[in-house]
Amino acid sequence: MEENVTTIELPKKRPTFLTVLCILSFIGSGGFGLLYPLYQYVTFDTSYPKQVKQLTETLEQLEDAGMDSGFIYENTEKGLVQLEAMSKNLEMITGANCLFAILSLLGVFMMFKLKKNGFYLYTFANVFWLLVPLGLIDFDATFFNTMIGAAISAIFIIMYAVNLKHMK
Repeated sequence: MEENVTTIELPKKRPTFLTVLCILSFIGSGGFGLLYPLYQYVTFDTSYPKQVKQLTETLEQLEDAGMDSGFIYENTEKGLVQLEAMSKNLEMITGANCLFAILSLLGVFMMFKLKKNGFYLYTFANVFWLLVPLGLIDFDATFFNTMIGAAISAIFIIMYAVNLKHMK
């Protein structure tokens, strides 16, 4: 007598750690990564003169106090360089940031659905996203902040890589 055995493959359960990572990435890539550049683009014309004035006044105050060198002075100067570059390339910077934020979100969504290709898309988007300020704004002025972003991105990429075994 022959016995028919039907096997049912249960869907994989997403680990809690991966779920938490995805939620944090949805907030980071979507909330901050996508909405902030759009907000910055819409408000740039009104905020730009105020920011330039504030940074210029800060530089003058530092010079008056004899602090015309050092970390604070240099970062204030870099802030002015960043604002100037942003005013020249605002559309391109906003477009690139939004593109990489959307690609990052798509990668996170794919990983949320346990698809391994989402990891590669997320990694690609976040690596190239870091190049936007270095290439379109100013390498020296944005290097420090970009390295902080690179460290955070690397931590998330490593944590997602640990979860690759759960993805197809």
